[in-house]
Amino acid sequence: MKWFGQPEERREIQGRVIRKHPRVRALYAVSTAILLAGLTGCSMDDGNGSGDVEKPADKVAHEQSEAREELGYVPEVRGVAAAEEDVDRTSSKVLGWMAIEGEVSESGAAAGSCDAVDPDFTTYYAVNHPWSVYDVQRGSFAAAMAKLRTELPKNGWNITRDGKANTEAGNPEITAVHPKTHHTLSVEWREKRSGDLKEIILVDVDSGCYRAPKGTDLPGG
Repeated sequence: MKWFGQPEERREIQGRVIRKHPRVRALYAVSTAILLAGLTGCSMDDGNGSGDVEKPADKVAHEQSEAREELGYVPEVRGVAAAEEDVDRTSSKVLGWMAIEGEVSESGAAAGSCDAVDPDFTTYYAVNHPWSVYDVQRGSFAAAMAKLRTELPKNGWNITRDGKANTEAGNPEITAVHPKTHHTLSVEWREKRSGDLKEIILVDVDSGCYRAPKGTDLPGG
C-alpha cells in the first residue's frame, strides 16, 4: 500500500482512522484471510472440499446412510439396556416354544460391537445372548426342534436353514431371522457328542444393529 506524507504523519493518520472506525480492523483481518486463502489455494471448509463445515445432524445422516447400505436397513436409535431386555424376552419366548423342561444356562443378553458397520464399538452395537438347555426332565430334544419348526413361522420368523450343521458331527440345526426386528436365531441340537457328554441344545439369539443414543458411553468410544 502506498502512503503519502512523512512516517510520523502516517502513524497519526492511521491511529485516527482506526479509532474513528473500529470495524476497520476486523474487516481488514477477514479480507486478509480471504486473500491468503486464494493465494495459497487453501479452502476455508472442513477439509472435504465442499466449502461447508459438516453439521452434527449431517454427520449422523451420513453414518446412517452408510449403515443402511451395509445392513439393508437403517439401524434404530435405541438404548443399550432396552435392547438387551428385548433379546432376553425373545430368548424366553424361544424356550417357551420348545416346550421343554430342563436345566437352562444362566447367562443374560449383552451388547457387543456391530462388526458390519462399527467393529470398534464406538457408535453402533448389537446384542448377543447364547444359552443352552440340558438334562431334560420333560419333553425331548427332538420334540423341541419340531416345535420350533411350527412356532417360529407362526410368530413372524423366517426359517433360513433347517438341516445338518456344517460340522463333522452334522447335528440338527435351525436358523431363522425376524424381518421386522432383524433378530436372528440359531438352534443346534448336539445329539452326537464325544465321550460321555450328554445331549444339549445350544441357542444363540442376536439382535440387529442399533445406533446408541447420543451420550451413550460404549466401550470403544
